[in-house]
Amino acid sequence: MTGRTIIILAIMLIYLAVMLLVGLRGRKYSETNQDFMTAAKQGTMLMVVGSYLGSHLGNGVVVGGAQYGALYGIGGLWYGAGAALSFTLFGVVMSKVIYRKGYLTLPDVLADCYGDKITTVLIAILHFCTMTAICAGQIMAGRLLFEYIGLPGELGAALTFLIVIVYSAMSGLWGVMMTDVLQSSVIFVVTILGVIWIATQGGFSFMAENLPASSFELVPFDAETLIMMFGPSALFGLTSATAFQRTVASKTEKTAYWAPIVASLLVVAYAALPVLMGMYGKALWPDTSESTVFFQLLMEKMPPVMAGLMVASICAAVMSTCDGGLIAGAANIVNDIYLKVINPAAENDQKKLSRMTTIATIAMGIFALLVSLQFTNLIPLLSIAYSLINAGALVMIVGAVFWKKSTTEGAVASFVVGVGLTLLNQFGIISIPYASVTPLIPALIIFIVVSLLTQPKAGE
Repeated sequence: MTGRTIIILAIMLIYLAVMLLVGLRGRKYSETNQDFMTAAKQGTMLMVVGSYLGSHLGNGVVVGGAQYGALYGIGGLWYGAGAALSFTLFGVVMSKVIYRKGYLTLPDVLADCYGDKITTVLIAILHFCTMTAICAGQIMAGRLLFEYIGLPGELGAALTFLIVIVYSAMSGLWGVMMTDVLQSSVIFVVTILGVIWIATQGGFSFMAENLPASSFELVPFDAETLIMMFGPSALFGLTSATAFQRTVASKTEKTAYWAPIVASLLVVAYAALPVLMGMYGKALWPDTSESTVFFQLLMEKMPPVMAGLMVASICAAVMSTCDGGLIAGAANIVNDIYLKVINPAAENDQKKLSRMTTIATIAMGIFALLVSLQFTNLIPLLSIAYSLINAGALVMIVGAVFWKKSTTEGAVASFVVGVGLTLLNQFGIISIPYASVTPLIPALIIFIVVSLLTQPKAGE
């Protein structure tokens, strides 16, 4: 192991130790199961904006953006653009309703609007699976880093899983949000410095000389790839349970409304930077896999302190994003299925609920670990997850909030059609053009038709 690698790893360890101290402080804001999931409603504008950024920065917009920059060139920024739009859509369309109603999870909306158990269970299970896939994408970063260093990727994934589980059980949502603030700040600064460093190395002219012309096209791929990169991540904002949690955790309605919009503007300003770093890495090592070229650039070329801070902040992003997903998934099991459907009387037994939340978090983390070992590229995995939750939940959630004639039957029908078509396409049974968003159209049509046909009769 070189002296450079030792410096980078030492910075990582110090940085992660600081994150653990933040997590320990978060224990005071997670004394009850409700506080654990809502940060005891202590979310300031800084905390909530930073937390929104943390949900996409790190392994999504940074590592995923760099991967796609190496693969497609400047066109790789479309995923980041979709992530930015998702925040704006949520802020404008959903945030005030969620804050005023106090909806913690997607099934909370359904239980309030439809008053049944079927839609609650369907969406709870689907969202649990989606959060598992998103957490798997985060754990993948640990695997790729270990593979680049020359250590077994499975070991990196397992260690990432253990750190995430310990941190989430210890800190709750307050610790996740504060970690997001710190790591988002570091990632922003270090990425800007990294691009400036590339410029000082003559990197832009080097890229122009060594990359194909298509790398400098804004849309270097077909329309279906563009929709896959941009559409699911943008629409996911309307059904993001982590956004629900951050909204409920906000101190004021003003914070709940403006935080995602401010975060959106910051992501727009940032999205192209990791893409440029991926392009520079690909220009330096054209034969290196796109999945590891970003880590190779950090570990071999960038100044070690800068590289160490970037790798450490990405690891922190993995922790906080994965923890947020685990908390949201555990809420689906404990709050939505157990408490709403199986045993509503357990609401006052906070110790039992906290114990069940810990068990659900560990089980979900194990599933995410197993899924992470099956993929090599991040954004396709995230796109599959976003496509599934959009197909099953988007129509019934938005319809429940904004259309008074929506019915349980219409919601269930839209779920079956949307998820069914997405899965049939995913497994190659049928082929749907623009499959990442197309199932929403028949899901919406069947939702409207069935809801109109099943309107309650007068007096019911």
